[in-house]
Amino acid sequence: MIKTKNPRSLITSILGSLILLIVFYWLSSFVWHLVGIDWRETFYPALQKTLSGETPYDVPTFRNVPWTVLLLLPFALFSEDTGGILYFMASIAGYAWVAYRLKASPLAFIAFMVSPPVVYGLRMLNVDFLVLIGFTLPAPLGLFFVLIKPQMGIVMVLYWLAEAWRAGGIKSVTRTFAPVAICLVLSFLIFGNWVAGRQSDLLDSFWNASLWPWALPIGLVLTALSIRDRRMDYGMAASPFLSPYLAYHSWASALVGLLRYDFQLVVAVIGMWIAGLIHGFGL
Repeated sequence: MIKTKNPRSLITSILGSLILLIVFYWLSSFVWHLVGIDWRETFYPALQKTLSGETPYDVPTFRNVPWTVLLLLPFALFSEDTGGILYFMASIAGYAWVAYRLKASPLAFIAFMVSPPVVYGLRMLNVDFLVLIGFTLPAPLGLFFVLIKPQMGIVMVLYWLAEAWRAGGIKSVTRTFAPVAICLVLSFLIFGNWVAGRQSDLLDSFWNASLWPWALPIGLVLTALSIRDRRMDYGMAASPFLSPYLAYHSWASALVGLLRYDFQLVVAVIGMWIAGLIHGFGL
């Protein structure tokens, strides 16, 4: 069970989030055409298809589980730009909430919010923050969120499976996993095999930032330690190291595992910025 911190930390986090909201909203009013690529090309069209009574999978780049649409649907009631700006602000609030819920210090909170994966995620307007929110929820509900992007959260499925088994064997596992399992089965009955053919082009995409297969040992060690030592932070961080496909902004889940460790998190964020600048300028 994740406990929130004291009221002073909550106030600090809220004020920091409000400042970031104001700054990013001001920036978005000038450079909005550079923000929200995934929102414009994937999620908003998929949402409009849904509102029209069609399948969101008519949009070729929509690859997420069907309930992703339900979480985003309120933003589709507005125009593309207005809905996008509201979603942009909700994304900032979502990242901030995750940092607060996972007991980030003010230093870790700031470092996380200005980290390249978070900044890039806000620029693309993807659904990564929803996966991170799943880490903070009880397992039966969190499973719905982490499956939105398994490349960010699949190890948490294993972690929750192990924890459910420890808590009460097969009965506890059934109670924990039955809701999401039923919804997955229904999704295939309603939409057919919505997974088929939708992932084949990702491995060779130029935006694939996976370290596969070189990072496999790191991912496997983190996975094993998370289950053996009941370390949720290792479980949150492990998935990106195991995935053959990962967009750069999805590395945010690896940083989430460091939120309680100020020095390590700051070093990781600085390293990511250095790597990003070197890669970006072709040095």
